[in-house]
Amino acid sequence: MVSPWTLTIYACMNELIPTTWFSAFPGPFAAKFTKIWRAYATYRGQWHREIVELHRQYGNVVRIGPNELSVGDPEAFRTIYRVNGAFVKSACYAVLQGSRPFDLTGERNEKIHSAQRRLVARPYSMESVVHLERQVTHLIDDLLIKFDTFASSSRSIDIGNWFQLFAFDVIGAVSFTKPFGFVAKANDDGMLTRIERSLGNTAWLMHVPWLFNFHQKYILPVFGNFLRANDRNNFFFKFAKSEVQDRRDKGGNDNNLVGQLFQAAHSRAELNDLVISFMMASNVFAGSDTTSLALRGIFLNLLRHPHILSKLRAEMEERRAAGCLSSTVTFQEAEACPYLQAIMHEALRVFSPVGFNPDRDVPKDGMMINGIFVPGGTVVGSNAWVIHRMPEVWGADFEEFRPERWLERESSGELSEKRISTR
Repeated sequence: MVSPWTLTIYACMNELIPTTWFSAFPGPFAAKFTKIWRAYATYRGQWHREIVELHRQYGNVVRIGPNELSVGDPEAFRTIYRVNGAFVKSACYAVLQGSRPFDLTGERNEKIHSAQRRLVARPYSMESVVHLERQVTHLIDDLLIKFDTFASSSRSIDIGNWFQLFAFDVIGAVSFTKPFGFVAKANDDGMLTRIERSLGNTAWLMHVPWLFNFHQKYILPVFGNFLRANDRNNFFFKFAKSEVQDRRDKGGNDNNLVGQLFQAAHSRAELNDLVISFMMASNVFAGSDTTSLALRGIFLNLLRHPHILSKLRAEMEERRAAGCLSSTVTFQEAEACPYLQAIMHEALRVFSPVGFNPDRDVPKDGMMINGIFVPGGTVVGSNAWVIHRMPEVWGADFEEFRPERWLERESSGELSEKRISTR
């Protein structure tokens, strides 16, 4: 029998085998030989900024692993992430999925992923999500009351933290019709720190899957869990499963995602409570984090650019004077505010909530990138922070927070052809 230590050493050596053709693409020297370089770079927690600098140094295509490329070419981006395309998720997603039989985020098999997506498509459609808007309105009012209280006392507040509390309550409201009360008590019971640590641990482990597999096979059964990454499929799954059972006991309705999934299950036997629990675990684990990051990015840039904030206020006052805004602005009312929409798009461009490269495997026929043939099996991926800072897409002022670029390009028709979506 091969010892676990032999397997570990073999896995490490396997990471050190360079691919000859890969020398055509520049990148950090260590990245040519081992994926451990990328894992460590991710572990440091600044990958979204470091990858931008790497592209500035090496160009549109950067070698970030023995058989991995970070791609900043817009045409290649469209090819790699084309809907129902041939580029499947790379092996690193197996760490994210773990032992889940149902996982839209981690599932690598396109046929299985498509079947799973169809199961839950209706409740997650825009029409269904807007139907849940009333669950969020009172949470917005509660948050504004908290802000007014702090403003009247002239105390400074960490609005970033409040946005995190708010976002988690929103996830509870739309998923279970029951906010978790974090805004009301101004405390998250350690939940957000647990999410942050689990996400951070998962991020770098995805690039050393042999270490994750070794832990799951040899360490976990004997010594217990030492990886926070397992919280996604353990702690947060159990949390979501308990909430789903609670909604089942109280009777489902269409006022939350769980209730809508219960209704969809009437005609789809495979959509059982276990599957619904997996979906809700993903909501709880990742939904609040990306939502709060988006809010942080929007308000950070508004505070940094008072003239833009003034223009937004002017648009809001004009719409309100015309009787086009409710006391708490609705989704449809917000959609009808061009400058507000431009601000949100621009904030997501300069401060994307997603900072990693979603890796994909090049199909067996290969692909061309920057005039160079890349063989099948190569791992390729684009980073939003890189794509959103390309002067050929966004202009010479790509570093500037300027919402007007969205209005100018839409009016000229240029954006519809050149834009890389930020949503």
